[in-house]
Amino acid sequence: KVKIAVKVRPEGNGQRVCADDVMGLDWEKVIPSGASHGSTTSARLAKHIRVARVVMLSGPRDQTEKWQAGKSATPPERFFGFTHTLDKGWPAHHYCRSWLMLGLNKFGPIINVDDAKPPYSNSRRLITSADLGNNANRAHSASTPGRNSPKGTNGKLLYEDAWKYLYTHPVDKVGASVDPEERCQKTCLKHLK
Repeated sequence: KVKIAVKVRPEGNGQRVCADDVMGLDWEKVIPSGASHGSTTSARLAKHIRVARVVMLSGPRDQTEKWQAGKSATPPERFFGFTHTLDKGWPAHHYCRSWLMLGLNKFGPIINVDDAKPPYSNSRRLITSADLGNNANRAHSASTPGRNSPKGTNGKLLYEDAWKYLYTHPVDKVGASVDPEERCQKTCLKHLK
């Protein structure tokens, strides 16, 4: 599909991820990204293939699956997560557990982008609690650019800075390691054994 996209839309510069032999992809230039279960798929791919970085929006959803704590072809500091706190996966601790199992607490605390500015303490774990009218279904897709993502009074999407950070922040700049958060460490740690 990338090769087709390169032919159809060369202005998208998709050829930059094609391997030198043009038969495959240069995976270390690829950023798998997805929302919800797409987030899980992106993270799982990165565990098997070394990629530039992974962006996990409202996920991963496999909060008790041991693969997250296993060996990874992609270094853990290249995994970035972002979700809304009203998303049902947040109060159920799904994302928090997944982020701990991926080892993301070693790269900084959970940062609420509503109260912080880039570079968000160089963390890999971002959340938001922006007003969505108490709509949990909307919250699940609010972290993804689109109609469910909230806008400011100026009409601009609120998370522009967060998305830029997730996709472009230098992977070698990391935050200070923090202990696993109390809210989810007990349920997480039993799955790491």
